[in-house]
Amino acid sequence: MQIGIYGGTFNPVHLGHIHLLREVMATGLLGKILVMPDRTPPHKQALDLVAGWKRFEMLKLATMGMEGIQVSDFELRREGKSYTYMTLRLLREFYPDDQFSLIMGADMLLSFREWRNWEEILSYTRLIAAARDEGEYERLELAAKALGNTELIRITPLPVSSTEVRAAVKKGHSLEKLVPQPVADYIRENHLYQ
Repeated sequence: MQIGIYGGTFNPVHLGHIHLLREVMATGLLGKILVMPDRTPPHKQALDLVAGWKRFEMLKLATMGMEGIQVSDFELRREGKSYTYMTLRLLREFYPDDQFSLIMGADMLLSFREWRNWEEILSYTRLIAAARDEGEYERLELAAKALGNTELIRITPLPVSSTEVRAAVKKGHSLEKLVPQPVADYIRENHLYQ
């Protein structure tokens, strides 16, 4: 089976993440997608990072009923920083007969050569990158050709960020167009990002 891996901090998961998952599944490139919140992101300082299990719960709420989408606690159960190459090495042991694709946005693809052991990742994993507009697609096309083993998909933009969600919570603004309703309820009930 072709399995997609969609990792990230998801602090919190928002409608942009859900939109990307739907668009990728609609391509038919993958049989299922494992969505993995990371324990400790290696590439960013997350000062207002909520506990991994709360981010995991929000992801489960956000993806409920989405066919082919499975939220995984694989990285949350491991100690230390969440490096993609280590996760993939372990996943290959659990799923020896399956093929993996890493799902990422434009910024991740453009900085992919900065990832730890990126050549190893690319040797046995396809990259699937989403381009939101024409100009971005052209830049990604050059990066994809240089890397190889990369599939580009065009998606309709849905500009939402986790930073925007956290700022809205702090200001007491509505989260209606930012996160799925069950996630908004969870954030409110658990007093997150205040």
